[in-house]
Parts: sequence; C-alpha cells; structure tokens
Amino acid sequence: MSRTPMWICLTATVALSLSACQKSPDQAQEDVAKAQQKAAVDVAAARAKAADEEAAARRKLEAAQAEANAKVDKANTEAGEKINAATANANDAERDANQDLASVQSDVFQKDAKSRHDLAITQAEAAHKVAIEKCNALPSEQRGSCKDAADSDLASAKAKADKERDDAQTAAKQLKEH
Repeated sequence: MSRTPMWICLTATVALSLSACQKSPDQAQEDVAKAQQKAAVDVAAARAKAADEEAAARRKLEAAQAEANAKVDKANTEAGEKINAATANANDAERDANQDLASVQSDVFQKDAKSRHDLAITQAEAAHKVAIEKCNALPSEQRGSCKDAADSDLASAKAKADKERDDAQTAAKQLKEH
C-alpha cells in the first residue's frame, strides 16, 4: 500500500524533470508544484483506501471472533446440558439400583425371619414334647400342673417367636419402602 504512492511520486518527478529541460523555469516550477499536489492527493487517497481496508478487515476479524465466541458458548451450554442429563441418568440408575437392593435385602430379611421363626417353633415344640414326657414320668397328682407349665412354656415360646418374626418382617417391609 505504501509502494503505490511512492511509485506515483517517483514517476511524476522523473516526468517533470525530463519535461523541465524543455520548459521555462517558471513553467517547470508550476509543473513540479502540480505534480507534487497530485502526488499528495494520490497519497492521501491511497492512505484513505488503506485505512478503509484496514477498518473493514478489523470489522471482519471482530465479527469472526464474535462468531467463534458464540460457537464456544453454545458448545459449552450444550456440554453442560449433556453433563446435567448424564448426571440425572446416573442418579436415576443409582436410585433404581438402591431400590432393587433394598427389595432384595427386604426379601432376604423376611425369609430369614421366617426361618428363625420356624426354628424357634420347632425347638419350642421339641422342648414341649420332652417336658411332657418328663411330666408323664411324674406321679399322677403332679402331672397336670407339670403339663400346664409345659403348655405355658410352649405358648410363651411361640408368642415370642411370632413377635420376633413380625418385628423382623415389619422392619424388612420398611426397608423395602424406603
């Protein structure tokens, strides 16, 4: 951009110098002044054009930067949304897995409570049979009260086993519900 005005000035100066040889000094001076004035106008026009081109290039650069920033912002927003969605999906999966685990644990606790109940009942009934046999070995006047005590012990053992089973099953159901 700076070569063009210099080239114009150089060309004008050479042309004037050559033509000055054939002109009067006043005419030559006037021609040089005109050439200098034209060269100054051309240089000013070239500077204005260069400034306009530079301003246009700067505006284009700023627009490209703004567009790039907008694309980055959009990509960040979309990435954030995807991260939020993935986090929500992970939270849902974790909640579902915890519910499944709680359900399985509840089932295991209930089955365990039933097994312990059945064992306690079997042990109480076996102890009752042994107690009844011992009662049968007693004199007849003691048998009735002995059998009543054995029956009472059996009823207490069964009630205790039922309560423990019911409490364990209630706890297991609560675990399943949470």
